Amino acid sequence: MFKFPKPILPFSFIKRHGILVFLFIGLNHHLFSQEVLKGTVLQSDSSSAMPFAYVINKSNGNGTMSDNEGRFTLLVKLEDTLLCSFVGYRTLLMPVKRLWRDQNGNAKLIMNEAYVNLNTVVINTFKYKSYERDYMNDIIDKSKIKRMDYAMSPISALYMKYSKEGKQINKLAKIFEGLLIEEQVQKKLSRETLVRLTGDDNIDYTAFRKYCYYVGDYYIISHEGVELYSKVMECYKRYKAEMRQN
Repeated sequence: MFKFPKPILPFSFIKRHGILVFLFIGLNHHLFSQEVLKGTVLQSDSSSAMPFAYVINKSNGNGTMSDNEGRFTLLVKLEDTLLCSFVGYRTLLMPVKRLWRDQNGNAKLIMNEAYVNLNTVVINTFKYKSYERDYMNDIIDKSKIKRMDYAMSPISALYMKYSKEGKQINKLAKIFEGLLIEEQVQKKLSRETLVRLTGDDNIDYTAFRKYCYYVGDYYIISHEGVELYSKVMECYKRYKAEMRQN
């Protein structure tokens, strides 16, 4: 059956109602337009800043890290969702449209501690293969024979202490212990991590580590998160002040 085409809206109708079309387009553009979101990441008490937390826009994968005062800036849309994470804290997912903002438009992200034993988390190493690590640990274990009570194993202890082979094993063990310690340090404070924390692309990593001697290998390995990185930033400020004076 033949159907007549739908009539085109007359110009008078468009002229009369066109403003509604433009209002709809403007509203649609507002909903999907981007904005520069400024905010602060805070601990669960809502007053202590959370420095060096990751804030990621899940919609496009773009992200940033909060500064030493917990502040961050990120490009977002109203329909986006933010992901905020930090070691030892629960991952926070927050839709942009549900963010609480103060009178200046600044948002707040509140992080809560994760009640888990972080020491049980296994972190895959990035530098050595498993058989290489097994070999190094085997040498280190052999070198410890000399520390045993001579009454328990006098011959083995004397052999490890005075023989050529024993001395070589002890020397190797010290090297391997140093390498494994450095591997743990690099997981927490590599040059890349230091650059991201400080924003200083030209920092001399070796010189900084020597200057910041009280944040040594043992301190880095035995401390986590805010406690560790706040100490690093505290040292960095003094380091830069002295560099400017010189």
